[in-house]
Amino acid sequence: MTSAYIAGAGMVRFGKFGPEITFEVMAKGAARAAMQDASVERSMIEAVYVGHVFGGPVAGQRVAVELGLGGLPVSNLENYCASGATALREAWMAIRAGAYDVVLVIGAEKMTDRVKGGVAPDPSDLDAMQGYVMAAGHALSAKRYMADHGATREQIAAVAVKNHQHSVHNPYAQYQKPVSLDEVLNARPVAEPLGILDCSPISDGAAAVVVCSEAGLRRLGISGKRPVIRGIGLTSGTLRVGLYDLNEEDISRRAAQMVFDGAAVDPSDIDLVEMHDCFTIAEIVRMEGVGLIPRGEGAAWTARGDTSIGGRLPVNPSGGLLSRGHPVGATGVAQVCELYWQLTGRAQGRQVEGARIGLSYCKGGTVSGTDGGSVSTVIMGI
Repeated sequence: MTSAYIAGAGMVRFGKFGPEITFEVMAKGAARAAMQDASVERSMIEAVYVGHVFGGPVAGQRVAVELGLGGLPVSNLENYCASGATALREAWMAIRAGAYDVVLVIGAEKMTDRVKGGVAPDPSDLDAMQGYVMAAGHALSAKRYMADHGATREQIAAVAVKNHQHSVHNPYAQYQKPVSLDEVLNARPVAEPLGILDCSPISDGAAAVVVCSEAGLRRLGISGKRPVIRGIGLTSGTLRVGLYDLNEEDISRRAAQMVFDGAAVDPSDIDLVEMHDCFTIAEIVRMEGVGLIPRGEGAAWTARGDTSIGGRLPVNPSGGLLSRGHPVGATGVAQVCELYWQLTGRAQGRQVEGARIGLSYCKGGTVSGTDGGSVSTVIMGI
């Protein structure tokens, strides 16, 4: 199978926008930026893959027409927060199989006119019927983690402080101001022990990448190095019965093993991570779940600065979901854009020096009785 490369990346700034900034407007803006970055003409694009959750029927086709790409094969992918990464996976598989040489992948979401408060599970979700919604689940996760590993509330809050500091240097981030530890600890409560600054915001935004085979790179006239997609993992949750460890993260372990095996990469080879930090505690337990931090040490790593830019293993140099924002269908592609900029030395004030291999992770949705809806993992290298 041929390799698949990221030839160009583009985003629009994440935020909360009025009705004049539509799903199509954002997706088109990100796609045009990615195409310009890759120096690709519309006639060179062979297929379009679009990840979204709330975009409505044939959202990808609506965007394709706006881009002048009507008539092409267009695939719409929905895997909740992992939708964008799932779209990338389908494009990656098609390139590797030889079906196409140049494709466009878009992740986009307009949430502010569709979501009020937290995102709602499916009405049939038995857990949600009992009040076990996402905020409640992550609050219990934090309480359990503190009890099991002696972590402090301040150590968990340090994730938000770190990610907001990183996003100061990200022009695409929804929030570009630092927050103090006291601000996180004293923010409006959401679910004990988590407050509003421990939670990712409701966001609008879009991100896009152009994915090419080696032949596609030559067609675009690209002779320099471009990051190669070394592997993509995708797993879904399994049924849990009886007593279980709330923070065991089996779904994350399986997704990580899939991508590490497929990419022939060891966890120790990873130079930076874009981690799905929908809540502060989520970054900690998922970094441990994928085997990048020893079990029970994630909170201490964060508080010591080990996961900050310049630290042992930088996590979320983009600012992550907490500060870059979390338009759910766009997040997986936005993470890949950040890896692309980091690996090509174009991340400016948030650059991780010497970055050669990066990993991104998304966990999307819940299914009652399981340990999650879907998890995507992507490894890219230069």
